[in-house]
Amino acid sequence: MGHSLGVGIIGCGGAANDLCAAISRVPEVAVAAAQDRMPEHATGLVQNHGGVIRPTIDSLIEDAGVDVVYVALPHNLLATTAQKALLAGKHVLVEKPMALDVPALVELRDMASARGLVAGVNFELRSSAAVLKARDLVEAGAIGDITAIRIRTVIDKTDSYWLSGPRGAVVDSWRSRRESAGGGVVLMNSIHQIDLVRHITGLSFRRASAEVATLAAPVDVEDTASASLMMSNGAIATLAAAAHSPGAADEEVIEIEGTRGRLNLPDAYGVGPLRFYVREDWKDYAARTWHVVPGRQDDCQSVFLSEYVRAILDGGPPPAGPEDAIAALATVQAIYRSSMTGSRIAVVDA
Repeated sequence: MGHSLGVGIIGCGGAANDLCAAISRVPEVAVAAAQDRMPEHATGLVQNHGGVIRPTIDSLIEDAGVDVVYVALPHNLLATTAQKALLAGKHVLVEKPMALDVPALVELRDMASARGLVAGVNFELRSSAAVLKARDLVEAGAIGDITAIRIRTVIDKTDSYWLSGPRGAVVDSWRSRRESAGGGVVLMNSIHQIDLVRHITGLSFRRASAEVATLAAPVDVEDTASASLMMSNGAIATLAAAAHSPGAADEEVIEIEGTRGRLNLPDAYGVGPLRFYVREDWKDYAARTWHVVPGRQDDCQSVFLSEYVRAILDGGPPPAGPEDAIAALATVQAIYRSSMTGSRIAVVDA
């Protein structure tokens, strides 16, 4: 393909603006068109990043200059919009969770495969330097066999988050309603860390025992959760999630413990480093000392986007695709079912 891939943006909120900033740093792509039900949002995005405004989703998908459709809509609209784009022969990059049920994700996977198109889910935190280094260390055996994983999704969201989003740019309370959001802090936030654990360790989530509750906000979805999760190798993962923890900052963290050492991953949205501990000397790392591992990089969205573009141009797999969305969503759904039934629930990912 001799020209830049044209990206059509559907949903011009904060996530879209972050993606467009990344597009400006990846030479093979450019913003071709934008659409939002609030025209002023599309206008602002086009003024800052280029492209043309399209009045409807269908007109954007049909635009001959659009090769890739990026979908950043309320959760209940993601899958149907991505399906439209795939049917029109467009590649898709979809915000998490990509769909609200596993069968819809399977359908997206199969549609993309049958048409030779690339379907990606925007798990951009996979491309942060801390995650990449942690994955390398685990694969090299630095911490031995994994025995325990601790996930903390502890945030102090503003009271207005559920009504206007994290940046106050939305005039829609879809995040507060179960039918449109599908879930609260676990689906909106912890799902990223659930995906990162799989990506770093190569392990799968097998079973969940959990409780979720709505304790701090007047919404339909959960703002608090706790879960015990069995991994495919028998290791135990624990999750503690809170959307409104007073004063919380940089506390979306992951600890991965093994027979030989431990990794502490920083909050991906913060500035802390990856930390690494080993019981015995390992390569350049001295025993019984906490090491700060260099290589921190904040622009993970550009790295992720570049890998997604290479998948389109070279024919390889995307950096995160429907199979990854399936595994992450199935784990979240097992957490929710366990809380509803009071039982341990198997993670059924396909």
